[in-house]
Amino acid sequence: MRKPGGVRLGRKLAIFTGKPLFDEPLHVGRPNLPDRKTFDGFVDWMFENRWFTNSGPLVKLFQARLQEKLGVRHCIPMCNGTIALELAYRAVGLEGEVIVPSFTFIATAHALQWQEITPVFCDMKPDDCTIDPSHAETLITERTSGIVGVHTYGNPCDHEALESIARRHGLQVIYDAAHAFGNEVGGECICNLGRASILSFHATKFFSSFEGGAVATNDDELAERIRLMMNFGFAGREKDRVDYIGTNGKMTEICAAMGLAMLERMEDIRRVNQANFEAYSEAVRDIPGISMIPPGPSLTKSNWQYVVLMVEERVFGLSRDELLTVLEAENVLARRYFHPGCHRMLPYSGRFPNKGRKLPVTESLSERVLVLPTGEAVDGTVARFIATVVSKAHESAAEIRKMLERGRNG
Repeated sequence: MRKPGGVRLGRKLAIFTGKPLFDEPLHVGRPNLPDRKTFDGFVDWMFENRWFTNSGPLVKLFQARLQEKLGVRHCIPMCNGTIALELAYRAVGLEGEVIVPSFTFIATAHALQWQEITPVFCDMKPDDCTIDPSHAETLITERTSGIVGVHTYGNPCDHEALESIARRHGLQVIYDAAHAFGNEVGGECICNLGRASILSFHATKFFSSFEGGAVATNDDELAERIRLMMNFGFAGREKDRVDYIGTNGKMTEICAAMGLAMLERMEDIRRVNQANFEAYSEAVRDIPGISMIPPGPSLTKSNWQYVVLMVEERVFGLSRDELLTVLEAENVLARRYFHPGCHRMLPYSGRFPNKGRKLPVTESLSERVLVLPTGEAVDGTVARFIATVVSKAHESAAEIRKMLERGRNG
């Protein structure tokens, strides 16, 4: 835990004094850690087996425990979440155009474009930052083969509406659940929605395997196809036969060791995240122009991974970017997550059919959202200190803005 330095009543903000609240940077996504003895035990087993990759015993054990934990028939570990997206997209037969939310991590789109499938960017619902099904339906053309629903910040997208649209138009639906590991809807794991869900086990996530990802599905045929594709297309027991055009998506044993050790701490970390979320929520409740995005109402269990502020500049007195500058001066490295929308990023902004596309909700969200640090690097005290900085920024908004303008003007 990083402890605040120099905290006292009446303390001036670091943007004025140059003396930050935190002695070291406090990052969003600082990795949570496993029990070291548990992790070392799995690593010792790896060395004893002399099996480091190629679907070794730790990867197989990790897969079995994931399937049990998530309540799905198949959860196939891979080297990262982007490869998991690419393989799932290819395995279900996506081609032509695929509708994706613009307010998402760029990998959701890149994994399509990398396979020469055109991502068509859709606007969002303002209440939970997930894809807007009604707008998605207006984007369907004769080239559309599917829709990707993203559970933004772990909030379930409107899967019933998306799947209804897909049935009417003969489309595939895939879910990007990178933010939603361990989340439940109606008492069931969110990975049971749709034909397949993609997970990320990146080091910055609630649950980490150093680097990694997975495809979760209850479709036996799809799972078998993905297993072949992630190992160059080799056909199981017949070691020299290749049935599919494949790639190398295999998870290593050391990553599986980390994943196995982290599974044992999953509920502990969930409780830490929830306590942090509640501390932040209470501390910012009365700050004008600041609100928090809550877990979606359909969630029956959340990983509480993201603490997301919405900054209303007209009421708060500063823009989101100006508040970010104030926090960075205190060594609180908040994130504009996501900014800009994918449709505004260079690889896509000039391409048909996204050139000149107007997505007003996405554009509004990308100018207002600010993600704060949480996880085991934070506790209630730290959350309250950070909220105090936000409150003081509101109180000193006019002075801060004048100072920033002077800096911009030289």
